Amino acid sequence: MQKQKIKWLLFHEPAELFIRTAKDFQKHLDVLSNNKFDIEILTLEDYQEKYLDDMICDPFTELKNGNVQISQIYANTIGLYGANDFYALSMPYLFEDHDHAARVFEGEVGKKLFDHLYEKTSVRGLAYTYSGGYRCTASTTPLNRVEDFAGKTFLRSHNPILSNMIDLVGAKKIDNLNDGAEKCDITQSTYPRYHADCTEEQKYVSDTEHSMYLTAILLNDSFMQSLSDQDKDNFCKAALKASRTERAQSVADAEEIKTSIDKQKDLGIEQVITWPDEEISKLKSLWSPLYDKYKDFFSFDILDQIKKS
Repeated sequence: MQKQKIKWLLFHEPAELFIRTAKDFQKHLDVLSNNKFDIEILTLEDYQEKYLDDMICDPFTELKNGNVQISQIYANTIGLYGANDFYALSMPYLFEDHDHAARVFEGEVGKKLFDHLYEKTSVRGLAYTYSGGYRCTASTTPLNRVEDFAGKTFLRSHNPILSNMIDLVGAKKIDNLNDGAEKCDITQSTYPRYHADCTEEQKYVSDTEHSMYLTAILLNDSFMQSLSDQDKDNFCKAALKASRTERAQSVADAEEIKTSIDKQKDLGIEQVITWPDEEISKLKSLWSPLYDKYKDFFSFDILDQIKKS
């Protein structure tokens, strides 16, 4: 039987993190479907060169329109396309630990989020991934306490919650860095994503663990509907297996970087700063009003349901 060809379009950097997930998904799908599908894993650059004559494209739109069948997209990007509930996942100190996050993603809240995604975009959600895990804060000068954020420049995000977080710590939002007139002092990242997100000058990393860098494996709806019930189930199972592996690997990657001076040196990190509990508590307290502010912003009581999961 001839294999059915499908395209998996990579979006974010560093590409190796996402290639790893795509390959793991393919491994599981091969076993479940008896090698029925041939997945072409494409970086954004390769896809644009091979299929679009080097024209720039928007990966989410390519997925939605069926030009590619599957992708792994950043939660904030999903929010940009009208699925605003995904912004809830960036609330500060939302998850107690990784077990709590898994209960959310693989439980009723995760299903509701994907239902919301389909309602707003007609794109199907398969599974939730970390692509880095807990965020840290990279800066051009050491951040040892909450007060050190004051006056520092921070690139504005389309995510309204992050924008409010920047305001509450007294940092200064920058709208555009293209003119080179103003430098960015602070970037939020994760340890595995550090070299993709941060500048060489942002060599101090504070281990704030304030939220998670989340992505999701998504599928084109028309392609999903074309599958048999068995194949649909196989895609869901393969995504779940790959997502669990990806989340575990992200945690392990982050821990290795955080605890290895050699790894930090290779990445250009001069210092990892561990905040004392009292400073983390101050940061939590400073950002806690956001829970009341955004209580009615989402389509359902997602913040309360996450906390109770």
